[in-house]
Amino acid sequence: MKKLIILFVVTLGLFGCEDNSSRDVLSSQLTNDNTKEIFELKQKAIVPILVMSKNKQFKQFVLNECLKQEHGEYNVYLSKIITEYKDNPSFSESILELAALATKIKFLNGGIEPLLFYPRAETIEESRLNQKSSATARLAEELVLVNQDDYDIGTNSSPGYVLTFDGELIFYDNITEDFAWENDVWVIGQEEEGVIMSSVGDEIISSQVFTSTPQSRFDGQPEYGGIIQVTDLGAVEPWVLGKLEFRIVILDSKGVVIKEKEFDKRKRSHFRNKKWYDYGYFVGNWNLPAIGNWTTEKWMEMDGGKSSSVTFKVPASGPGGIPFDVTIPSKEKDDDLGLSMIQFTEPMDQVYNLTHINIKRKHQ
Repeated sequence: MKKLIILFVVTLGLFGCEDNSSRDVLSSQLTNDNTKEIFELKQKAIVPILVMSKNKQFKQFVLNECLKQEHGEYNVYLSKIITEYKDNPSFSESILELAALATKIKFLNGGIEPLLFYPRAETIEESRLNQKSSATARLAEELVLVNQDDYDIGTNSSPGYVLTFDGELIFYDNITEDFAWENDVWVIGQEEEGVIMSSVGDEIISSQVFTSTPQSRFDGQPEYGGIIQVTDLGAVEPWVLGKLEFRIVILDSKGVVIKEKEFDKRKRSHFRNKKWYDYGYFVGNWNLPAIGNWTTEKWMEMDGGKSSSVTFKVPASGPGGIPFDVTIPSKEKDDDLGLSMIQFTEPMDQVYNLTHINIKRKHQ
């Protein structure tokens, strides 16, 4: 990690001094109108967390908990940290402060758990798997902390903060995804409400073998989908939110939903550098009399929230027909990634362009 040479000292009351005119605060991740207050409480919570992070055992505890992925992510709830250290006299002042702030955040946020997300835990885990070893990871002396709600979509970065030797909070740098996955950066955030917590199969590397022979379809052919390439990872899911949770909806030529799946969480390394990922999802046997000459495939990235719906147009079922609207249930924070018509007569290696993603089909 680079040394601190010249930094601008700020206090909690002066965070607003940074020019945020181009910064997109992830207020959409919050569930109510308490956005500003919740944001400020998280900023205040940065201080006791950074104070405790000066202790190597505490940093190791956070890493170990994040590697467990109890909630499908590399995170640990603040409540677990508080429970673990509430009786430790070395942390009494910081824990009391953190507990009070965490209680307020959770209350104002409709009961959603505040947490610490540790991006580098994914890098550490993958390194151990590749080396077939459980060697202890080297943790940096200085730790940077980021507020999940303060994220600039244009630069895919968030301001990071550290403590001086005198205990003052100072701006360190704008933290990018690449930096966070290779250095000790923690993100204070909250759980995604109503999003699937499972990450079953996340450790399996996709074979990325999508060749289908023959290239043409035949009536009754078994069809597989769930093959996706993310072309803009930050646009689909900001790095401060962690793993990706995709949903696929497939409709027949009459606009009837025939298959639907909320996929388990997947770590970001599966999608970096525009790699293709194959969920191995069985769409069904393409029987022309039942399904028709085309299907419509829609994708969403799930971020949870209150119940909502999304409406989109699908092609008419017959020649000269008028496209019509279809409405499906969703959550208010879910990201709509678009849809594509997939025709029976198209080659199996056809790539379909949606919003920030590409998709494919295959048969076996």
